[in-house]
Amino acid sequence: MNSQSNISKFFFGYGIAIFPLLLLIGPLISELFLISIIIFSTFYVLREKKVIYFKNRFFIFFLLFYLSTVYSTLLNFYNLDNSLGGLFYFRIPLFAFSVWYILNNFNIFNKKTIIFYNLFFLLIIFDALLQFYSGKNLLGDEIIAKRISSFFGEELVLGGFIIRILPIFLIYLVMNNFLNKEKSNIYYLLLISFLCFVVYLSGERTSFALLILFFFTLFFISKYLRKSIIIITITSLILSFVLPNFKNSDEINPANRMFTKSYNQIIGKGEEQYEKHKKKIFKKLYIFSHDHHGHYMLSYRIFKDHKIFGTGTKGFRYLCRNKIYTIDNPALKVFSDGCSTHPHNTYAQILVSNGLIGFFLLTFAFFYILREIFLCRKKIKGQTMFDKNEISKAIAISAIFINIWPLIPSGNFFNNWLSMLYFYPIGFYLYFKHINEKKIS
Repeated sequence: MNSQSNISKFFFGYGIAIFPLLLLIGPLISELFLISIIIFSTFYVLREKKVIYFKNRFFIFFLLFYLSTVYSTLLNFYNLDNSLGGLFYFRIPLFAFSVWYILNNFNIFNKKTIIFYNLFFLLIIFDALLQFYSGKNLLGDEIIAKRISSFFGEELVLGGFIIRILPIFLIYLVMNNFLNKEKSNIYYLLLISFLCFVVYLSGERTSFALLILFFFTLFFISKYLRKSIIIITITSLILSFVLPNFKNSDEINPANRMFTKSYNQIIGKGEEQYEKHKKKIFKKLYIFSHDHHGHYMLSYRIFKDHKIFGTGTKGFRYLCRNKIYTIDNPALKVFSDGCSTHPHNTYAQILVSNGLIGFFLLTFAFFYILREIFLCRKKIKGQTMFDKNEISKAIAISAIFINIWPLIPSGNFFNNWLSMLYFYPIGFYLYFKHINEKKIS
């Protein structure tokens, strides 16, 4: 079969395996690969009449979500630039189905992929530690806003990148027997611990919280990985307590940002000048911070005028400076500084951009994944054999779960780079779910 030729496997099969590297290089390279793999997989799915990839409930769900996105975008057509993201959003869900197709047709769960991830993560760890201790990384990028970013430069997304790629690495380790019922490779546990430490050093509080949530969810699902998770947790804590002390300067203090600053922002310390405009929860607390609180209050005001279909993918940034939503009218009690490119919470963003229809679909997806967590746990609990496919599915489920966790600040859901990271593990989930259901039938 032509789709299984060596050239196709090298370009598309290993392209999926090294996709994190493409994301690191930049959005343009990853976008070009995304388009090429969609064209490739769609061509062969249609040619071989593999209806399984589009005659399923997941395809219908994503089609409905896309239709809600494109309809809200066209209904609120501000300009072409604001509308392109919504119109062409279909390629993002198609990427997940393309990943599923590639995993189904090419064997990339092999030692070559493990070697790549070894080198890739060792380079990131070394570069991040070099930047933390010397002030500059291998490319000469300096520390920004007292936070390390490694190869991402001015984009402070190092922690978010690691937490969303780490689950895929765990899947490869499980599939290659480096993590199983009988043993856990000490080297890889140490490598993962250093990756967790880098997430902590990055100062990204959302990523750090999601890291904890990911391992907690995986610990809950899989009895076979609990020992490994405990070792990783203990080792990461030791690294976080010990290694920062070898830095002479206290300029970067991850603990201060993670805990002290977070607490001060929630209670509003240092924001007293906004006191007369504040509408705190119980008159005492902000939702994460003064700025985030402003985003969410402003989102709610805009949503009330666009309840059903929303404002379109970039509606928030277009409407948030409209005088009817700002502090110019004190009676509205909404922060003028709540305006931004997006509401900084996935559920608030979907509520504003897609309205109640899109919000319902996202909420449905959350409860579906929550149900999958309990079903997967029940299945693994009843197994006496270590099922690599089921464990890998559990990891993919945990990765999706943290991406749609509602109670945390988040990036722009419709940002191409972040969307690719969100939908990447969905392709793995679809693959392992299909494999497991085939075994049962």
